[in-house]
Amino acid sequence: MIRFAAIVPVLRVADVERCMAWYREILGFAVDPFPDVAPFEFCILRRDDAELMLRRAKAPIVRTPASHDWDVYLRLEGGELTALLDHARRRTPLVRGPELMPYGQIEFELEDPEGHRICVSEVLADVTGFPRAVD
Repeated sequence: MIRFAAIVPVLRVADVERCMAWYREILGFAVDPFPDVAPFEFCILRRDDAELMLRRAKAPIVRTPASHDWDVYLRLEGGELTALLDHARRRTPLVRGPELMPYGQIEFELEDPEGHRICVSEVLADVTGFPRAVD
């Protein structure tokens, strides 16, 4: 029986080094670039059971994402969304949220240096103080 182990998003970026530094600093990913020295062509980002890849784009990519137009949706466990939110908002602007969604997740959105929209979410036992999302 074939078993899929993971689905790993691959984001095309103009500057792998700048983006891998952002994912390390803002979201705490470990980085594994290729080759071992800049300029990098590729990078695997890992944190816990999550994995994300960055690949250098051959041509500039123009991005104009709208709210809820995610490139990556990160679902957390362990009740640590608030700590990650506080850490992230001190280092980069939030582009949405945090807010309580109708389906029970608390979500907030960030953009990486190349405009990829990252949505971070978690179901929290205590949602006091989080505004409800507007439909």
